[in-house]
Amino acid sequence: MRKFLLAFSFALMLLPATLMGQAKHSGYTLPDEPKRAKYIDFPSLDQGLWFAAQATGAMAFGQSASFPIAQVDLIGGYRFNEFIKLGLGISPRLALAGAPGYGFSGGAVSLPVYLDVRGNVISQESRMSVPWWSVDLGYSIPEGFYASPTVGVRVGGPRNNFIAGVTYIFQSVAAANTSYHAVGLRLGYEF
Repeated sequence: MRKFLLAFSFALMLLPATLMGQAKHSGYTLPDEPKRAKYIDFPSLDQGLWFAAQATGAMAFGQSASFPIAQVDLIGGYRFNEFIKLGLGISPRLALAGAPGYGFSGGAVSLPVYLDVRGNVISQESRMSVPWWSVDLGYSIPEGFYASPTVGVRVGGPRNNFIAGVTYIFQSVAAANTSYHAVGLRLGYEF
């Protein structure tokens, strides 16, 4: 009997609350929905624009000499997913003493302009670091054809991360009818 009285009293307490919920409230108005744009969390998007800034230090080997080169890469493009990104890059480069085809012992400045294709090797969805790849193909002003594949590691989130890799650079020098090859380290930040 006690259980019945307890359940009956509980039902009596709930009765006014349920009747209040069904009553029409006409004495007030609700505010309108805000007209501002919805919040978009860009770092979590799988597609969209991306940018990278990288610095490369390498040792180049030509037919007659070896020399150090320093390069800064600025790349912007579109991210289709985490496995494929396409972009355009520009890389002011300084070839220090001994660069072929320039006829003087000082440094030589060139400007590679190229198409950059890159992506992750495996998914970064649940990992802080993943291996990545990159291929740059283009033309270096005033030298000639430019190619640079890179493999390395990407550390960070899906969109904002630090990158480090080993790169190979092939550069033809049309003026001297020769070419040189370089191997170096590439460090950067991608967002």
